[in-house]
Amino acid sequence: MSVFPSSAALFVKKLSVLALVGACFGLYANASDLNSAGTEPAPMAASVGTKLTEKPRDERYVDETTAEALKARVQTIQALPAEPKLRSQVIAETERSAKLQRSRQQSYGVYHDFSFYGAFSRLFEDRDYDGFHRSFSVTFDADLYSNIPNEAVPVYAELYLSRNGGEWVRYFSTETFYISGANELDDYEVVTTLAQGYVTGHYDVLIDLYEVGYSDIVATISSDDTNGLYALPLESANYDREEEVVVEVEAGGSVGAGLLAILIFALLARRRERDRD
Repeated sequence: MSVFPSSAALFVKKLSVLALVGACFGLYANASDLNSAGTEPAPMAASVGTKLTEKPRDERYVDETTAEALKARVQTIQALPAEPKLRSQVIAETERSAKLQRSRQQSYGVYHDFSFYGAFSRLFEDRDYDGFHRSFSVTFDADLYSNIPNEAVPVYAELYLSRNGGEWVRYFSTETFYISGANELDDYEVVTTLAQGYVTGHYDVLIDLYEVGYSDIVATISSDDTNGLYALPLESANYDREEEVVVEVEAGGSVGAGLLAILIFALLARRRERDRD
């Protein structure tokens, strides 16, 4: 029988099994990603749209100062159900509810043509440092070409996400804003935090632009047109959890190597399962 020296005994007494607690919390968090019915919780997101007066830098990963500024804008917004309708459903509903058709407008001698000059996305919040972000922004520049000089036209945009090449699902509708000509300093930016219901994966972005009161999509831009909207590594906050494991053993004994191996294996298995999704 071996006897611990007094210093070792004191060390062992001060240790606690927080590694076990941390591992258990990680496994619980994985289970809580599903609701009581065993299915993915309904998508919820906090988004805010803003018309910019300065053009931001087109960079996928932002610096800490920019990240804090973006987070400050969206943190005041309550996460709401994302109304995850398919793009085909949104188009059908818009056609039923719109008051006019652009073909009628052109018959009155008014001509509008719209296009996107560009669009890009930025990532800025990844709390578990796995490369998948809960928060991101999408910035786009829409231009108007009109036969009426200096005309300003009210528009709005529908924004969609497609996970790993799947269906386009709407996650945000902007408020009405005005565009005029081909101004380079009239970008519109939507900042979003995914609260729940968005499984870890790579998401493409699509933007449809509408003129207020008309059912036609007047311009579209997506990941097919620019890499700035392609393959955003995203996950909602219920997947983006900090997992802090502190090993501090307590109570006159030590954690066996076998138990530690089991805990480490469980955590690695959880990570592999999430990455595979």
